[in-house]
Amino acid sequence: MRSMVYKSVSVVFVIAVVVIFMAAHHEKGNDDLASLKEAHNLHWEGWKSADMETHFSTVYPEGSGIFPDGYLASSMKNLDYDSLRNSAKQWYENFEVQIGNPNFNIQGNVAVGTYNQTTTNKETGREEKSIRTDVWARTGGKWLRFHFQYTPLTADNVVMTNRFIEEAWNKGDLSVLDELCDPDIVMEQTQAVVSWRAAFPDYHLTVDEISAGNNKVTVEWTITGTHQGEFMGVAATGKKVKYSGIGVTTFAGGKLSKISVASDFLNLWRQLGVDPPQPPAADSSVAE
Repeated sequence: MRSMVYKSVSVVFVIAVVVIFMAAHHEKGNDDLASLKEAHNLHWEGWKSADMETHFSTVYPEGSGIFPDGYLASSMKNLDYDSLRNSAKQWYENFEVQIGNPNFNIQGNVAVGTYNQTTTNKETGREEKSIRTDVWARTGGKWLRFHFQYTPLTADNVVMTNRFIEEAWNKGDLSVLDELCDPDIVMEQTQAVVSWRAAFPDYHLTVDEISAGNNKVTVEWTITGTHQGEFMGVAATGKKVKYSGIGVTTFAGGKLSKISVASDFLNLWRQLGVDPPQPPAADSSVAE
């Protein structure tokens, strides 16, 4: 009987120790999360108020960051606080920034926080949505942001790419270019659409595959049309053509900023029944 009592007491003691350990561990986890949230809030409050001393008190000096446009900041040392103060003030004068509630994953002295960020241009009303990822490291008992990175929400980029193809290229609606494209490429895209649709009035690009990652959208496509107008110096042949290619649209600031294309042009020329244009010969009169 006494042996059973001792065993019961031993079991109760072990359970009590486990419960106390779990409670202490849970309490420590809560403390870690609370201090991390405090650092996160201080980080953004400092930036929003243009208080660079407060903002960078939460940043690891040798840290890094990748901005939405892909620019890499490789060090946070020797920064010009006055210049950054002006940048922060101008940013909030021109944009409204909404920060979502962060989701933190803490593993020892390292933590990763992810949250949505929506930046709205106050003048145009245009929104740019992205996922912000912050990597934090605890050093000297203090959480410091070690790295940050923006990942644009690519669903919007896919929609814009499809609109660019369907409305501008397939339907010839040039007005949509101002809405979708960066001003630096509007003119070149206007000229391209006009020249191609003049040569192939029934021009149609079919999207075969489309995928997105970061700030780029990749499209595998097939183009069909009837050659009814001059095309790169070749008079109309009346022939129907069909050829394929790949295009990559790059986005910056919520607009198409670059369009790269690789296509089977040799096949196109063969279907037109002409030799592909030759590059201009070098001027032999130019002295080497």
